[in-house]
Amino acid sequence: MPSRQSVRPWLVCLGGGVMLFSVMGLGSNIYSVYQPYIIAENGLSNTQAGWIVTIRSLFIVVSMFTANRLCARLGLRRTAAGAMLLLALSRFLFGTAGSLPAYLAAGALTGLAYGWAGMIPLSLLVSRWFQDRSAFALGLASAGSGLATILVPGPLTWLLQTRGLAAAFYAEGALVLILAWAVFLLVQDDPAQLGLRPYAQGGLTAERVPLRPAPGGMTPLYWGLFLAAVFLIGAPTSIGISNVGVLYTTEGFDPAAVAALVSCTGVALMVGKTLYGWLADRLGGRRSTLLLYGMSLLSYVLLCLAPNGSRLCAFAAVLAFGLGLPVSNVSFSIWARDFLGDEGFARGLKWSQTVYALGIVALGPLPGWLADVTGGYVASYGLFLGMMAISFLFIMLVYRRTNSGEGPG
Repeated sequence: MPSRQSVRPWLVCLGGGVMLFSVMGLGSNIYSVYQPYIIAENGLSNTQAGWIVTIRSLFIVVSMFTANRLCARLGLRRTAAGAMLLLALSRFLFGTAGSLPAYLAAGALTGLAYGWAGMIPLSLLVSRWFQDRSAFALGLASAGSGLATILVPGPLTWLLQTRGLAAAFYAEGALVLILAWAVFLLVQDDPAQLGLRPYAQGGLTAERVPLRPAPGGMTPLYWGLFLAAVFLIGAPTSIGISNVGVLYTTEGFDPAAVAALVSCTGVALMVGKTLYGWLADRLGGRRSTLLLYGMSLLSYVLLCLAPNGSRLCAFAAVLAFGLGLPVSNVSFSIWARDFLGDEGFARGLKWSQTVYALGIVALGPLPGWLADVTGGYVASYGLFLGMMAISFLFIMLVYRRTNSGEGPG
């Protein structure tokens, strides 16, 4: 029978998955299903609707920048559970909203929840609970956001069409309250609190391994290239996934097909996060990142082909998009450790997550504005393709300079 030592870290991993299912999956990824209904019922322009995402992103910056300090003060468990209560409140506020300012306030609460129960606390949890297979555990837990994108769009579309916008948000808020309780039960800050040690291969652990030193060559120039690469990832991934549904809606795809495309994105996202973590453990950060960017760049090319009306092309696009999306979350933890070592890990993670959110804020209104000008969202995805190509170049330059990420992570 498996021992408590071997099982408990994976229960914490499950709790982390529930966190990301909620704040990233429900709070962010499936928003694209709501957006056309919010626009139609409130008479908003695409630009105005884009400001909801922008305000959400602005408060993601705030929450990312303060997450380390809040987790240190309150603990990971209480911070995450409290953030999920904020997410539930945001859903109820969305349900009662009847004006743009109310939607913006709800978006702000969503942004705070996203950072305080998202990748920063999850990465800190994994680093405390896992000595081995840490990248796999991180990818597996973060795949929770993809599970929401698989399971929710179909029932959500039915609720929106039969019960209306408010009922859909109220139902989601009730679900988040239940999930917040699950997180409080599953997550513990540190294995030592339970008389356990971090997970090691085989379920047993020896003493802590020595800290991985920072590689040489991470000068201010290359630190700047690293952060610039992360900044460029922000809009193509976060705004990109939030607008997948509206991209295909404006190109004439029916609601059922759009819901299926969003769900397919979630399936691919789950597989992509778990697969990327597994690859990083075995191939190292550099080669796994190369594969990840290749898939991501392919997805933006295919998304730009949405006007051709081909469902086959559309499903190929969202499949590649989901498989490449770990570049916006799991990769930051791997890059922080590859470029800055164990001692610089928390600092690198905080700054990469914060700069990523700044990238979302900087370009948040742009897709809506371009859609108002061009009549669709294809131009935005063309811009995203160029941004991701530059980001890829910068990250590879940093890997070459530091000569890191060659061995298993």
